[in-house]
Amino acid sequence: MNLSNSLDNALNRPILDLDKPYLVIDILDNNKVINQYKYLSTAHKAKNRLDNIYGGYRYSVRSVQTIQHWS
Repeated sequence: MNLSNSLDNALNRPILDLDKPYLVIDILDNNKVINQYKYLSTAHKAKNRLDNIYGGYRYSVRSVQTIQHWS
């Protein structure tokens, strides 16, 4: 991996707010971060609302620590 690939990968990662440790992600759109939430219960409510709009299981809740381990 050269420097330009490393830079491109770093620029494509979301900027995460550590005060909001829970993320709602779109698992069908290459794990795109939809929004961040402070509480796990709020994140699950948002995920369920988005899943109901979509009509199936498309969204997931993950913690920031899990996201930081992506390469």
